[in-house]
Amino acid sequence: MNINEINKNWDFIIGLEIHVQLETISKIFSDCSYDYDQTPNSLTCPTSIGLPGALPNINQSAIESAIKFGKAVNGKISKKFTFARKHYFYPDLPKGYQISQFDQPIVTGGSVPIWWNEKKYNIDLTRAHLEEDAGKSFHNSKDNISNLDYNRSGAALIEIVTEPVIIHPEQAKIFMQRVKQIINYINISNAEMEKGKLRCDANISLSKKGSGKFGIKTEIKNINSFKNVQKAIESEIFRQNDLLSNGKKVEQATLTWNNDKNVAEIMRLKENADDYRYFNDPDLPPIDLDKSLVDKIMSEVTILPFEYENKWIVDYKLSLTEATVLSTTKKIAKYFESVVDSGVAAKKASAWISTELFRLFNEENLEFNSEKVSSYDLIKIIELVENDKITQNSGKEILRKIFENGVSVEEILQSGNFEISNVDIGSIVDSILSQCSDEVSRFKDGEEKLMGFFIGQINRETKGKISHKIIIDELTKKLNN
Repeated sequence: MNINEINKNWDFIIGLEIHVQLETISKIFSDCSYDYDQTPNSLTCPTSIGLPGALPNINQSAIESAIKFGKAVNGKISKKFTFARKHYFYPDLPKGYQISQFDQPIVTGGSVPIWWNEKKYNIDLTRAHLEEDAGKSFHNSKDNISNLDYNRSGAALIEIVTEPVIIHPEQAKIFMQRVKQIINYINISNAEMEKGKLRCDANISLSKKGSGKFGIKTEIKNINSFKNVQKAIESEIFRQNDLLSNGKKVEQATLTWNNDKNVAEIMRLKENADDYRYFNDPDLPPIDLDKSLVDKIMSEVTILPFEYENKWIVDYKLSLTEATVLSTTKKIAKYFESVVDSGVAAKKASAWISTELFRLFNEENLEFNSEKVSSYDLIKIIELVENDKITQNSGKEILRKIFENGVSVEEILQSGNFEISNVDIGSIVDSILSQCSDEVSRFKDGEEKLMGFFIGQINRETKGKISHKIIIDELTKKLNN
C-alpha cells in the first residue's frame, strides 16, 4: 500500500515547527560569536554555557530578522513582547532551560503560499518566535560515551510554527523549500540544512476520511533535509495506519528519524506544554519597540518569490513551471527582470535563461552568478538572433564562450566568425536540392517532414551561419516552383 492509497481512507493532519538559525554576528543573548564546524567548545562564554551570575542581553539583529520574516509572511508583528524560560533537562542544555517565547511571540499569524499539484495553497502560520539554540551531543554507542559541544548553545533561532493545515507529506517538503526560499530572499539566513541551520519537527495525526476530527498526534524531531521531511512523515503515516487498521491506538509520542533505516523511531512519550513550566525570564525585561524602527525594518523587505510568480504568470503569461524556475533565487529573479525590462519578450528571456544559461551552470555544478554572463551580454545575444544578425546556434556558441572565457559579445563578434554570411543562399539551396532529387520528389508528393532534412543539409554546408528563417524562405520558394 502506498501513501496515496492510505489517503483514500484517512486524512493526514500535519503541522511543522521549523527552526532557522539566523545570520547574526553574535549569539542571541550574549556577545559570543557562533560559526559552524569550529573546534568543539571554542565558541562559548559564561552566558551560553549557563555559568552562575551570567546575564543575558538581547541581540537587536535577531529582532530585526524576525520582523523581516513577519513582514514577508504578512504576519502581525508585536511591538511589545517578552521572553520566557522553557524548562527541560538535557545534557546539551547547560542552564536546564531554554530562553524562548511563550504567550507573547514577536510574530503571530501570517501565511506562506505554495504550489502543489498545479494548485496554490496558503499554509497558515500560528506564530514565529525567537529563541536560543541548544548545544550538540555526539554519541559513541560502541564505547558508551557521549561528547558535548556547546559552540551552538545560545545561537539565534527563529522558530516558525504552522497551523495543522498541511495535508500531504509532499506538501510539507514543498513548504520547507518555500520557507528556505523566503529566508534567502530577505537575507536573514542562508538556511543550509547540511549545517543544521534549517531543521524541522513534524506533528502528524490521522483522521477518518471526512470526519473533520483530530487524531492523536505524534512528533518527529530534528529532520534535516527536504527529502527526509517527506520520507519521515510518510514513515509515521504508515506506522499509524498500521496501528489503526488493526484496531490499536496511537499513543502521543516523540520520534526521531533514523536515516540509515529510513524509519521514524519512538524515543519517548510526548511532553505537553505545561511540562515545560514556562515563566517569564526575570533577567530579560519586556521589549517595547519604537514604531519608526519597526517600519524601517519592514521597508527593507522587497519583492518576494511568490510575488514575482504572480506577476509573471498574470502579466507575462508565463507557465507555472517557468515562473517557479525563475523565482528560485533572488539573483535569478532580478536577472530575468532586467532582461525583460530591456524590451526582450518574457517568453524569449525565460527560454534563454532557464534552458541555455542554466545548462552552462549545471554542467559546471555551479550556482547561478550573473557575473559569469551579464544581463547586458545575454540581451545583446538575443537581439542579434532576433534581428537575424546571427543564428540561434551561433548565439548559443557565443553564450558558452562568454561563460567559459569571461569575454564580451563585442570581443567575440570582432573575430568575424559568427555573423550571418552574405553568401548566395539561392545557389547553395539549388546545389543541395539537385543532389537530393529523390527527396525533392518525395517532398512534393506530400512527405513534408523532409523539410527538416533539407535544412540540416544546408546548415551543414553553411556551418550553421545562415538564419533558419532565410533558409526556410528560400527552400519554400524553390520547392514550390
